[in-house]
Amino acid sequence: MTRIITSVFLVGLLAACTTTTNLAGVPEQKPVSKAPPESRARVHTELAALYYQQASFKTALAEIDAALRVDAAYAPAYDMRGLVYMQLGERVLASDSFRKAIDLTPNDPDVRNNYGWFLCTTGQPQAGLAQLELAWKNPLYDTPGRALANASRCADEAGDRAQAKILRERAAAYGETWNEPRTPENLLRPDNNSPK
Repeated sequence: MTRIITSVFLVGLLAACTTTTNLAGVPEQKPVSKAPPESRARVHTELAALYYQQASFKTALAEIDAALRVDAAYAPAYDMRGLVYMQLGERVLASDSFRKAIDLTPNDPDVRNNYGWFLCTTGQPQAGLAQLELAWKNPLYDTPGRALANASRCADEAGDRAQAKILRERAAAYGETWNEPRTPENLLRPDNNSPK
């Protein structure tokens, strides 16, 4: 809740005005210079992530729309939109959102992890495993164990128990547990580097 209040305060600051006095001594309102579009889009996307965690998907989508109005090329907003649509069961919209995020940031392991999990949960395990592998093999990914755990689940659901076991053991080496539930809260834990 504190993060929501802080984020709302930041959004308020973005729209703040300052009072100055003109040459005649009359006070006048002048808008404070706005933060760069990417910063404003990030704030809206972070708010969307908080609403997503609370399963307030309609409000999360409104914040994502606001982020994309500010910066139409802000990939984390598309990724977050994919997660929201995934939760809503809107497969086409989720897929389109994830693919747009990948087009904008093809090397982002968080996006690859999210899209890979989406593919796994929509009956496309081989494509999902390929995306998850791109995530866990990225040397800049802070949480490769999460992608490995997702890949283990994906392989298990596809019936490849041997591969699932290998991936589960690799995930465990990073401290990830295979049975961790797939909830909005777990998808967006702070250590996931999501704007999410």
